[in-house]
Amino acid sequence: MTGERGKRSSHLQPREAGSPVQQVSAAARADTIDLLSEHFAQDHLTLDDFERRVTQAHAAKTTDALAVLLRDLPTGNVPAKLEGGSGTAIQGRVSASVPAGRVRERDRTLSIFSETKRQGRWIPARETQVVSVFGSTVIDLREALLGPGETVIKCFSVLGSIEVIAPEGLYVEGRGSAFLGSFEQQQNSPASMRPDAPVVRVEGHAVLGSVEIEFRELGESKREARRRRKRERRERKRLGAG
Repeated sequence: MTGERGKRSSHLQPREAGSPVQQVSAAARADTIDLLSEHFAQDHLTLDDFERRVTQAHAAKTTDALAVLLRDLPTGNVPAKLEGGSGTAIQGRVSASVPAGRVRERDRTLSIFSETKRQGRWIPARETQVVSVFGSTVIDLREALLGPGETVIKCFSVLGSIEVIAPEGLYVEGRGSAFLGSFEQQQNSPASMRPDAPVVRVEGHAVLGSVEIEFRELGESKREARRRRKRERRERKRLGAG
């Protein structure tokens, strides 16, 4: 971790003249979007400017293009980033993306003999009821703009499926039950010690259906996420053996 508060990751620094162009890594892109979210939460960016810069970050091909998106922003109040860390480590610093006043109190998502997806940049309510009856529902939080404190997602699946996808580093607490169905949650990330850090609580009940909570990086499919976790486990074992 950098010793100076507000210092950017080494993979976001502009290259020196004459040095080779550096291609964008998934870690650098995630780091940039995380920093932009911090600045938006602290009112350094308008909503339009924030959305424009996030779009440009997704489209960036070089680290120089990412660095430009942060060059004119203050750094004093933005938490330090991990030096050369992985995408998972960077996303471990998930923090509130929008002020509490912009978060609705309640919302509802229904899937009855149909398919519903909530994904991209959206603001989940403090409490969202998700009902799937003979249907399929995906609640994707990887680009969601979360308010501070707790976000509650109440899931009820009858002969249907509900999938909650969270980014690595977001603390998700799952509690549920199933009758002739399944309620599944992957291993969670540790909770952040920051007082304004968002926490997602998923309450699930499945009757002849399923409720599943899993963690994926942005753009990852379920299969790619499984492969990545296997690689990470092998790497941890290798380092432990060394």
